[in-house]
Amino acid sequence: MTKIDQLIRLMGELDRGYDRTKTAVSAGSRTVLQPDQPTHSRLEMLFAEDEGDGLPDEPELSIPTGEPLATVLPPDRTQGHVRGYVPNPRTKRSVSYASTLERICAYSQIANAQIHSVEDQPANLYYQKETGNEHYTRFDYRSVFGRNRYTVAIAVRPSHLIDKEDLRDTISRINSGHLGDFADEAIILTENELTYPLGWNSKAILRSLRGRNKEHCEWLTDRLKDVNGWIEIRHLTKGLPTAFGLNAVWCLIFDGLLQPLRRDVLLPNMPFVSVDRAKLEEVR
Repeated sequence: MTKIDQLIRLMGELDRGYDRTKTAVSAGSRTVLQPDQPTHSRLEMLFAEDEGDGLPDEPELSIPTGEPLATVLPPDRTQGHVRGYVPNPRTKRSVSYASTLERICAYSQIANAQIHSVEDQPANLYYQKETGNEHYTRFDYRSVFGRNRYTVAIAVRPSHLIDKEDLRDTISRINSGHLGDFADEAIILTENELTYPLGWNSKAILRSLRGRNKEHCEWLTDRLKDVNGWIEIRHLTKGLPTAFGLNAVWCLIFDGLLQPLRRDVLLPNMPFVSVDRAKLEEVR
């Protein structure tokens, strides 16, 4: 969060009658999250066959985050380009990105509970141009939605390159009959959809999923039955330490129990949520 974002948040809080500068800061150890599971790796149980081998009866083995599924990994990072990997806390597998827009796309896809899996840099897709010549393209991501396994191939590009690469015509031609079993639909995402607030909020969800605590989420879920309309987050989480409460809020946003007032704004700048009653009835 930039200094301007922090200033906007402070001004908004003052307008709502809350001054964080007057909040007492307690001395001593800091409040740290208490995740139920390892933040990156996963644990698997091993069953000891020999009681005299010196191992516990049910030893645990830590499995590190898996390698990405990409057919082509991003090139080495340079001074003018962004390269990296996002650990998926749901699948315990990394997802690669090779630009700022791809990073936001990866965050938003992984942080969407409706998306079952995210594959980065899938295999080339071949199609025919108007001339009859065969060409190929490689999509940046392929996402699988929900139980019906609806698959979307995603091309991430800055808007100024759309016409230069004739990408609209390419995607239209691919959608007209060249997808086959590769996907159900192909789309283009630019900076108009992959905004900074979307990336920031999605990254916050991923961090919270890694630090998820079942007890805190259940405590907050139990409070939702008394909430009507929009409520400010600091009132909703009163009774939990700030870090625990905010982490639980992000987790319930991911679960669909809480709906932010505006998804196109950083949540700390517009900290109001409402309860999805239908979803709440499903979990109660």
